[in-house]
Amino acid sequence: MWRRIRCLPALVALAAAGWLAAPALSVDPYLPAAEDFGQNLPALERAQGTAGRLGAAAGDRHGAADDGHAHGGEGPVSHRSAPIDAPKRFDLAGIAGELRPYELRARDGDGEWTEWTETADGNPVYFGGADELQVRARGWEPSGELHYVNVSGSTSTADRLLNGARGAINGAFIAAAGIVDPAAAAAPPRPDFVTRGQWGANRDNGGCPPRRRASMGKDTRAGVVHHTVTASSYTRAQAPGIVLGICRFHRYGNGWDDIGYNALTDRFGTTYIGRAGGIGKPVIGAQAQGFNRQTTGMAVLGTHTDQPMSKKARRAFGRFFAWRLRKGRPLSDRLQMTSLGGDVNKYPKGKKIRVQRIIPHRRVSQTACPGNRGVKHLTQIRNIAERIQKRNR
Repeated sequence: MWRRIRCLPALVALAAAGWLAAPALSVDPYLPAAEDFGQNLPALERAQGTAGRLGAAAGDRHGAADDGHAHGGEGPVSHRSAPIDAPKRFDLAGIAGELRPYELRARDGDGEWTEWTETADGNPVYFGGADELQVRARGWEPSGELHYVNVSGSTSTADRLLNGARGAINGAFIAAAGIVDPAAAAAPPRPDFVTRGQWGANRDNGGCPPRRRASMGKDTRAGVVHHTVTASSYTRAQAPGIVLGICRFHRYGNGWDDIGYNALTDRFGTTYIGRAGGIGKPVIGAQAQGFNRQTTGMAVLGTHTDQPMSKKARRAFGRFFAWRLRKGRPLSDRLQMTSLGGDVNKYPKGKKIRVQRIIPHRRVSQTACPGNRGVKHLTQIRNIAERIQKRNR
């Protein structure tokens, strides 16, 4: 009996070690369970007189106001919130269901505020760990609910310690297993995708299951290029969590069926399967209102209003569209599409337009996406896709 009692602490320690390590013993990157929470957006203060003019002179000018594309939210700051204490520590944040442009910044504790980041199209902004938020807008007053997502398992000190330890164990396990970087193994004509299971969508706790079975279009005729308006300085290890956070914001914040994009790429060129239903099928996403049945959408994690898109991300776009648009007319051709209308669509229902087969989101929607610098890469993305197709005919 005494021997069993003396062994009890060792057994407890062994069980605790197993509980700690078990979720991390996988060749897939360890992802903590994602958590969503929200709060009502407090009433914003109106910027008046000198305050509004000084704000614009001091760099408050809307980041896409000089792109010649009218999409709202331009001019000096008109409304701004006081600093908002979030209910818990968060990684991504935004106004649930809001498609119009507004701006966010955040800070961690008593640290420095981040730069203001504009978002629109129902996307959150990624901050990578913060507990205070601020909102501002130009020409209108946002209202509604703030929706937060924590994908780093850091809502409490205990969670941060636990998930930090599991992340370290997982990194060592993957290194010991000699796993090949999925981006490095990719080869045309079909890209090598990070699956929904690998970025966390299929997990029982903290995943992102679709609300219903995916709807299918008849023919995927064109590709739409997006940026996610998240920070562009994330690490390779953070990227899958950002994809999961965007999915949860789209689903639980905006009330969409699933993540809006059919595919995504990070700045390292790794390509992720987006909306469920089959990456090679004409799954209807939420990438271009009024044209979703005729297009496929891919987004790069980052903001490319002023910053260029990485070369690896451009190549990932080219590989994906070369494979996904491999059927039908050559990529150099133009085609006609018919608008189905919508609040953020640039064209009324029934309007016929002629477009290239790979287009920026702003071509068909009232948005600045994928940013001025992102748009400048479209010709190169098209050229990459065309070369891949010609090489594999």
